[in-house]
Amino acid sequence: MKSKLILALAISSGMLSACDSDTHTPEFDGVGDIYVRCQKIDDVVKYAPVIYAYSNMYLSSAKMSHSDAHSPEITLTKVGENATNFASLPKTIDYSETDVKNGTYNFEFTSTDNEVLNLTDKLLEVRIAAIEISKFEYNKDQHSIEIEWGTVENRDTYHVKIATAIDGRIVYSSNRLNNNALTIDQEAQGWDRNYTMKSGTTYTVSVSAYKFESSNTQNGYHINQESVEYREIEW
Repeated sequence: MKSKLILALAISSGMLSACDSDTHTPEFDGVGDIYVRCQKIDDVVKYAPVIYAYSNMYLSSAKMSHSDAHSPEITLTKVGENATNFASLPKTIDYSETDVKNGTYNFEFTSTDNEVLNLTDKLLEVRIAAIEISKFEYNKDQHSIEIEWGTVENRDTYHVKIATAIDGRIVYSSNRLNNNALTIDQEAQGWDRNYTMKSGTTYTVSVSAYKFESSNTQNGYHINQESVEYREIEW
């Protein structure tokens, strides 16, 4: 229920729709999701929160806070031109050796019609280790990439994507993966055929392991942790 442009995973089965072709007005609904993004930075494992808000209505604002009254409120920003999706995405400076606080987080969505929707999401204690790429070979002439990575115990799935930047537009998205290796070429499934790769442009390749709040999760919502390593290629 989440577009691959919005969630870095791109493993969803559809979208919450803000448009309804008939006269029925759907009930204001949505999903708030906070999860931990973990990566090694200068050989030190660091953590940062990733926060998404998804709605079937156009939003004027979205904010989130921990149920602990002493925690600060975080205001999310609109993702691109899509007013049904808001997010708070970490920069390198936002990462810390201190893990993100577990517990219940409260979301408040306000629609452009001034309706208010309150939701919650739980961040669980379970964590997986930082993923590490063991092989990354890019053939610039053939635009092919061979990637291998170490096993991350207790993960639910692996995922590889190519984007215009970290958390940028996704131009390639793999399926959910169980193996520790992937070869990507121009004929592979998963490319965004509405996007033309630009010669000389740098793209970000991410290799991720995901842990969901429930291992039975199929729709891409309610991630608990993403463990990721990034590499760059010049097309």
